[in-house]
Amino acid sequence: MKLLVASDGRRGIENQALGLAEAICRQVGTDCRIATHILASGPAFAALPPWIQLAVKRDFGLPPADIIIGCGRQAIAALLSVRRKGRCDFTVYVQDPRTEPSRFDLVVAPKHDGLSGPSVETMIGSPNRVTRDLIIAETLAHADRLSTLPMPRAMIAIGGPSHTHDMDAATTDAHLKAARNLADGGYSLLITTSRRTPDLVQDQWRAFANGRPNDVWLHTPDAAGHNPYFAFLGGAKIILVSEDSTNMLTEACTTGKPVYRLPMQGDPGKFADLYEVLRHRCGVRRWDGRIDDPDYAPLDETARIADRVLERYRNR
Repeated sequence: MKLLVASDGRRGIENQALGLAEAICRQVGTDCRIATHILASGPAFAALPPWIQLAVKRDFGLPPADIIIGCGRQAIAALLSVRRKGRCDFTVYVQDPRTEPSRFDLVVAPKHDGLSGPSVETMIGSPNRVTRDLIIAETLAHADRLSTLPMPRAMIAIGGPSHTHDMDAATTDAHLKAARNLADGGYSLLITTSRRTPDLVQDQWRAFANGRPNDVWLHTPDAAGHNPYFAFLGGAKIILVSEDSTNMLTEACTTGKPVYRLPMQGDPGKFADLYEVLRHRCGVRRWDGRIDDPDYAPLDETARIADRVLERYRNR
């Protein structure tokens, strides 16, 4: 089986499609290959609506495949093009395409988007690449560094401003206070910031980490070396995630460990539905300083959706 992942190359976008493709291959077995294709275009073309892109550009250069999985706005016209040309057995679009879902063989969308239809499968959050084996391998790969940080450990994952959330000074102060309280309470801290984290906030976390070199490991996007994100998931006893990042929240829940939301400013809108689902499914709640240990099975929506993709592909 040949799988093709199509995206504009942004890590967070590509990883959703790649995570689904990898889950499909785990179910298919060794006779499965994955290729990636970056949909590169100038800013003027990228800004066009997908239906205009499709009218302007007839061929997006995607090679034939059994299943093509696209994610992100730039993949919409490309998938419609290959489906029209018959160069792919099955097209899967990840996210809400904001066009008629039946134009694709399958659309995989988060439940909180409220999308429905015969060609739609919904899931808690979005597909990801997190697996138990990956977490174990990465934790072992970083075992020497982790061993310098006494147990128990808490992971803190910080995102950044979005169209629904804001990270003002008060928000950052609250996040830093949570970190100080955990460290003062005996926790070592595994802290990661993201590309969306503002520079000023990055600097504040660096200052915090520099002041506690014996019990804090901070990873920032510009840090040298391999990203220890998956090792942090494996090495932590509890996980705190800023609530703007729905991907990191659902990835944290794949561990089966206690997960807490760090508050952000703004109106969460539809993401409030996701918070409620994660509360019922995984015991996720807003951080208030209390630590409990909810009993829940690790979340593995990506594997479930991969099974549904294969079932629809075989029954097409």
